[in-house]
Amino acid sequence: MEVRPHYIYVKIPSVPAEAIAAMIEMIAQVAGVEQAKIVPCLPAEERENRIHTILTTVSEGILLLDEHLRVTAVNRAAQIMLQMEPSQLLHNSIEQLWGEAASEIRRCMQEAIDLPSVQVHLSAAQKSPMTFVCSYHPIIPAEKGQQQGVVIVLRDRKQMQELLSSVQKSELFTFEDIIQQSANMRSCIETAKRVAKSDATVFLQGESGTGKELFAKAIHFESHRAAGPFVPINCAAIPDTLLESELFGYEQGAFTGALKSGKRGLFEIAQGGTLFLDEIGDLPLHLQAKLLRVLEERKVRRVGASQANPIDVRIITATNRNLAEMTSKGHFREDLYYRLHVIPIHIPPLRERIHDIPMLAQFFMQKISRISNRPNMLLSHSAIRALQAHHWPGNVRELQNVLERAVYLCPGNEILAEHLFLDLQQETFEHHDHIPTSSHLLREQMDSYEKALLRRALEKHSSIRQTAAYLGISHTAVLQKMKKHGL
Repeated sequence: MEVRPHYIYVKIPSVPAEAIAAMIEMIAQVAGVEQAKIVPCLPAEERENRIHTILTTVSEGILLLDEHLRVTAVNRAAQIMLQMEPSQLLHNSIEQLWGEAASEIRRCMQEAIDLPSVQVHLSAAQKSPMTFVCSYHPIIPAEKGQQQGVVIVLRDRKQMQELLSSVQKSELFTFEDIIQQSANMRSCIETAKRVAKSDATVFLQGESGTGKELFAKAIHFESHRAAGPFVPINCAAIPDTLLESELFGYEQGAFTGALKSGKRGLFEIAQGGTLFLDEIGDLPLHLQAKLLRVLEERKVRRVGASQANPIDVRIITATNRNLAEMTSKGHFREDLYYRLHVIPIHIPPLRERIHDIPMLAQFFMQKISRISNRPNMLLSHSAIRALQAHHWPGNVRELQNVLERAVYLCPGNEILAEHLFLDLQQETFEHHDHIPTSSHLLREQMDSYEKALLRRALEKHSSIRQTAAYLGISHTAVLQKMKKHGL
């Protein structure tokens, strides 16, 4: 029997159905009984079944401890993680299993505080060491009194990486997502696929806007590191004074304004995953030396630290510059160049893959129409011919910008050649070295002149910073203008 206010539950042995009906009728005649009916189980059994179902179905490992820190219940996930049978866990003290790490569990119970995300390293005979992320939660009685125990929630590192991966699904990018049908792009993808499974350093070379970061992402998600982080950094976009601390991190008090707790660098953040160093040609020489040491030793030392920490990171680098030429001129370290140039992959510019332009154009038009809530538009044959005849100095990025402008400004449902602003006057200016006079708008003339001036400066100098010094503006301003003009 189980009794609660206003209810009495009676569990009976299995009897014929007619006997149950007779019993219910007799019980209903007892004075004070308002209703008698059949229920599947006692309330206590129902609670126990629910708890058992929860423990069985959750992906985290669960251990229940009593006030003496003995294991009173364990779910299947915990058994698998710990590689132990229930008989090895139940009724044993957690201090025997956890060793010195159990001190935090005792503190959790004695001080009645939650201790989330505690790293626990366990090693047992004939087993490799295991690392878990645990959360300790005290069982607090309804009324203050004797301690009742602790709940341990157990997660292994692989499970945490899978969770991170599921959160990043929206950022997932594979080789199948690269839109192409040209032979040279297929060759690039085949090479990248072959090396993706290894940890070899990949060197991506190609003009700005060809999709080097997309290739780096596809290599990452094709590799065994797909569950780890993908961390990109543009070496040209961060000032020299900050770049070292961003890459390598720093210790407490390393410099004025440093965080009291110190800071992890991107090498540490990318642990177990991939670090993508874009525009590697703009890395200052003194950081090139430090990067070479990291690649050789597979260890990273924070700014202000006395010792280096081991890292497990795959490196992918990219540049739109001729590093071999920069090396010969002393602008890039020769030893670092050969260390990075293990698997070189040259991504062709858009003008060398004109057969991909119709597919890319259709993809961008559908994407832009979906974002802008406009009906899908058609691309006329004249527009396709105009797109394939263009030089595309800004490559795929410029193509996307041109089509975005056409989708928004086209009055009908079909984009004609006349709806495409391909900056043909700009190309005339670059070849004849004079300001275009056919445009009557001052803004267009100024933009054309600025783009041509910027392009000549970029071709003349080997880095963004040298270009900025030549033009008398900041390197950030150069990057903004490059983005603006699709360079």
